[in-house]
This record gives sequence, C-alpha cells and structure tokens, in this order.
Amino acid sequence: MNVLSPLSPMSLGIMANEPAQPWVDDVRRARRGDSNAFAALVKSVQRQVYGLCLRLLRTEAEAAEVAQETFLRAYQNLDRYDDSRPFDLWVLTIARNQCLDLLRRRQKMKTDDVEDHAHSLSSGEPTLEEGAIARQERKSLEDAMNTLSVDDREVLALYYVQKRTTKEIAEVMDVAPGTIMARLFRAREKLRTRMTAAETKGAA
Repeated sequence: MNVLSPLSPMSLGIMANEPAQPWVDDVRRARRGDSNAFAALVKSVQRQVYGLCLRLLRTEAEAAEVAQETFLRAYQNLDRYDDSRPFDLWVLTIARNQCLDLLRRRQKMKTDDVEDHAHSLSSGEPTLEEGAIARQERKSLEDAMNTLSVDDREVLALYYVQKRTTKEIAEVMDVAPGTIMARLFRAREKLRTRMTAAETKGAA
C-alpha cells in the first residue's frame, strides 16, 4: 500500500524540489487585511528600496518620499501581484519606476551639492588617520559614481551594493540578462576611468 507520510512534502501539497517562498504567507494575510503581515513585508525590503531610491535620486528626502510612495502603491496593487515572483524584486521594480518618473519630471538632473552618503559599516575602531583616508576614499567613489548616468548608477548599485544577480537585475529592469552583463562592464569601465582621472588630478 502506497501511503504518504502525514508530514511528507507531497501530503502538504508541496513539491519536494519547489523553492521556499517565505513571502507568500504574509502576502496572503495582507490581502485579507492583516496590517501586521504587510508591515512584515515592508520591513523585509525597506532597506533595499530606500537604498535604490537614494542611489538614483541622490537626496535623502526624495528617496524617503519615493520609498513611502512605493509601499503605498505596492499595497494598493497587492491583488495584482503574482506571488510566484519574488516579492522584493516586484517592489524594487515599482521603486525603480517611481524614481525614473521623478527624474523625468526633473527634466535635468542636478549635479551640484551632492552629499556624501556612506553605506558601508566599519569593522573595529579605526584611527583618526584611517578614518580620514576611508572617508576620502568613499567620497572619491561617490563623486565618481555621481558623474555616471542613472542607468549606470542603477546597475552598479543593484549588483555591488544590494548583491543582486544579473538575472534578478534583469527582472527589475525588464531586459535580458546578457544586456545587464554588458551594462555592468561598461559602467565599471566608466567608473574606473573617472576614479583614475580624479586620482591623477589629485596627485598633480
């Protein structure tokens, strides 16, 4: 007699090789009006969303505003979300579109008065000299990043800051993975050129 174990994956309606989808339960509960479930979803992706917005918009106030608008739109469109797709990628796509809409409304990007935003956590207690060097290196990187186009900043931020795969970035940006690889290569070369030029100028 072929009897399934009460605790086997098939008895629970789950395929053994099906990947875990931790967001599904919270999405279903949020759709039924559970505010705590939606809050949990927001908490799971809020750093990623704000980080992407800040990288594209370059001001904390606008990044915070667009992040809030992103989560409002996500809540309003929760019934249209395909929960077979990773929730974080879906929300990042909304955030990206909101940022691009705002940049289009600006018509011309401002490049002056860019604040230095440090995103890395220090390990240990650096000396004053080490801290000054680290801040200068971060500032040089940020200054170089800010000379790049929105597309270049976006792909570098998703790949290096948020540690996304090329496949995930392709899904967020709605292009082929091969296109992302090409964009990454070009963006890295541009960034390297900008930083080399800055270092040469500083040494002169």
